[in-house]
Amino acid sequence: MFKFFIYTLAIAILSSCSFFERTDDILIARLNDSYLYESDVKSILNKHLSTADSSALVQQYIINWAQEELLLQKAELNVDISEFEIDKRLEDYRRSLLIHAYEQKLIHQTNDTLVSLSSIESYFQQHTDDYILAQDIVKLMLIKVSEVAPELDSIQEWVFSHEPLNHDFIEAYAHQYAKRFYYNPKEWLNWSEFIEFLPQANLETNFFQKNNTLQFKDSLDLYFVRLFDKKVQGELAPLEYVEEEIKSILLNQKKLRTVDVIQSKLLEDAKKSNEFEIY
Repeated sequence: MFKFFIYTLAIAILSSCSFFERTDDILIARLNDSYLYESDVKSILNKHLSTADSSALVQQYIINWAQEELLLQKAELNVDISEFEIDKRLEDYRRSLLIHAYEQKLIHQTNDTLVSLSSIESYFQQHTDDYILAQDIVKLMLIKVSEVAPELDSIQEWVFSHEPLNHDFIEAYAHQYAKRFYYNPKEWLNWSEFIEFLPQANLETNFFQKNNTLQFKDSLDLYFVRLFDKKVQGELAPLEYVEEEIKSILLNQKKLRTVDVIQSKLLEDAKKSNEFEIY
């Protein structure tokens, strides 16, 4: 009966625009003295959902509402907290929200999002102990193709050659035949994430000690890997690997300084205008 009611409710809500214009509000659930009305549910539905999906969504909404109301009612009976304390906490939260929103608006207005490379380099040099690698990282190329793909000899020659990689040929071939292709000689990758794409998940970077290429095979495909560079756990991270992280730190520091300057100026202005006095 409950499911049938929910299904019918969903159909009614989605059936016509005139339904949304009704002035009466239909009661759809009750928990003791708390009530849930049709208007509370309208906002979670849209006409792009099927009737079955809408029915399931409404049913879950009602269950969630009931659980939250039960917790609230039990809390009111069992938690010893005064109305004064609740009001104070709400006011503190309101103040924090407003202040944060205003600070973010002021920061946005300054539009100071530039961080120089020299600042990044300086921070990096002063905090090298914070940037010791916790895992191996690599720069490499991966191409995965079917074992019956054409021109496999050419792929081997291109990948395993000691000459600079002819990326135009590789990319053209990969676009047509590769099942997976990665090539970005400027980007550092975490080795642990990269090997998830290989048939040998326990492979370690010391496999590259003798040469900078690897080839693997599973039941259907061939994997060709060419290493451009690597850094191992315990070494100092390359600057370019942590550059974005440092930039984010410096930007946040800028924002905090901006807020400090604004707060100081507001206080000085309030003193000058006699809005703020200490007795």
